[in-house]
Amino acid sequence: MSEEKWVITAAWPYVNNIPHLGTFSQLLWGDVITRYHKLRKHDTLYVSGSDAHGTPIVVAAEEEGVSPIELAMRYHNRTLELLDEWNIEFDKYTITHNPLHISFVQEFHKKIHQNGYFKLKETEQHYCEHDQRFLPDRFVEGICPVCNIKGARGDQCNNPECEVILKPTDLIEPHCITCHKTPVLKKTSHWYFDLPAFSDALKKFAEENPHIPSFAKQKLLSMIEEGLIERPISRDMTWGIPIDPIFGEEYINKVLYVWFENVLGYISTVKFIAEEQGKPELFDEFWLDKNTKTVFCIGKDNIIFHALIFPAMLLATRDSYPLPYAVATTNFIQFKEGPFSKSKGIGIWCDEATATLPADYWRYYLSNNRAELKDTYFDWDDFASNVNVDLNDVTGNFIHRTITFIGQHFQSKIPERGNLTEEENGILAQVKKNIDLYLNAMDNFKLKDATKIAINVARLGNQYFSSVEPWHLIKKDKKKTATVLNLSAKISEVISVLLWPIIPETAEKIWGSLGFQGKPVDKGIDAIDMNETHAGQEIKKIKPVFHKVKADEIQKKWNEVRKKVKGKEKK
Repeated sequence: MSEEKWVITAAWPYVNNIPHLGTFSQLLWGDVITRYHKLRKHDTLYVSGSDAHGTPIVVAAEEEGVSPIELAMRYHNRTLELLDEWNIEFDKYTITHNPLHISFVQEFHKKIHQNGYFKLKETEQHYCEHDQRFLPDRFVEGICPVCNIKGARGDQCNNPECEVILKPTDLIEPHCITCHKTPVLKKTSHWYFDLPAFSDALKKFAEENPHIPSFAKQKLLSMIEEGLIERPISRDMTWGIPIDPIFGEEYINKVLYVWFENVLGYISTVKFIAEEQGKPELFDEFWLDKNTKTVFCIGKDNIIFHALIFPAMLLATRDSYPLPYAVATTNFIQFKEGPFSKSKGIGIWCDEATATLPADYWRYYLSNNRAELKDTYFDWDDFASNVNVDLNDVTGNFIHRTITFIGQHFQSKIPERGNLTEEENGILAQVKKNIDLYLNAMDNFKLKDATKIAINVARLGNQYFSSVEPWHLIKKDKKKTATVLNLSAKISEVISVLLWPIIPETAEKIWGSLGFQGKPVDKGIDAIDMNETHAGQEIKKIKPVFHKVKADEIQKKWNEVRKKVKGKEKK
């Protein structure tokens, strides 16, 4: 194993529907970060999966008149197809409804229980007399007591400006979401996690971790300062992970609250990999080594669960689990019409995206506009501009001109590099400087900056190529033209490597056209040598890697795709 071990994760999407770009982008960020660390030759595992439990699944299943497992597996399998379409590669993408995860979670909580961090409390909970059941989480809605917005859920206000964590009993004017009748309060018993016991440790973790964005860190420290409260870990439901193996047979009709089990999937999935490979020691090497660096790609609505509750759970086991190295939190993608809403037709879903344009176009746009400091607003004109300028005019144009010119004038072989001018040495120095800036940006999870740096290298190459005008130079100085094309090929090689985490399919096309075997990851970023000329290496013809788009045309195509998708769903 290398000196550095990484476990990269992304928030588990609920499989109650096809994920939209906001949800799916977290899986993309994990892929970008993983590919980067593979370029660095680090031992890296990328794991996540579909969240099959919790009230969103049950609510959606009841609406469709199917069982929760049927609905969950349908969308899980569709998500697997979409991951392939988007070139998102996991070491293991699983689902929470699997025997290994269930048994691991139960054993994990047994250990916490043995350590004395769970307490049984009798509480009052909403009960629907019409449907004859308790109403956990999203089975009850009402008015948020903080922002007074209607439609707040029983677990969290869904107003992007609020997002306060709630209990169903906090809601004003609550109603059952299925029959819309007002529920009554009824006594029930639940187990609670002693989160306040870890206040000091969590405060230290939040203050000292440099890889939690400032807006997320402020939110965490504010909650700790206000005083953490004990969190209920059980729900009156039958769909989920049963808690009777943890607490006894009298709790046979209760399950774990989904946020106290899905985050443990990051751990259980590595155990899954270790067992599949017949290497049980692999689990200890990654998850029971304090030096392992763990990264969590999440949206801002999941900060509390990943940066407070999950670290506290790890501490509660008293095992040697490493606390999160980075909580790579992003804000939301917004639309002029409002937040994502499939019922209102607002937003773009990931299946619609790849049916409209190739995945790399979307991967680039999302990376170049990643909502790292504040919400970002999707705009079709801006999308088209990103594609036309950065991808087509700058990157695609430079690569195509370089490969085509070598093919036409140097027998499709990278020519020899002659003596360099001071300006050309300066260009190589700038490329090297950009590589260092790229490494720094990626190391600090600034994927937006890293994307712009990669395109800056392409822009540098394009400007150099245009300034020397090799189409004129070849007529009077072929030897100097050879040097220009050698440098252009070197810059193209660098572009291919830097873009591989972001737009892998295109990067691999560029890599192959330059005559390299395998993929950019086979060489890695640290092996790039600006003095290595590859003279004589045979290049291959390449078609333009991008094409220009018009905002109104792609929006029209997207609308047509949406109609087809809706038609299939209705059928």
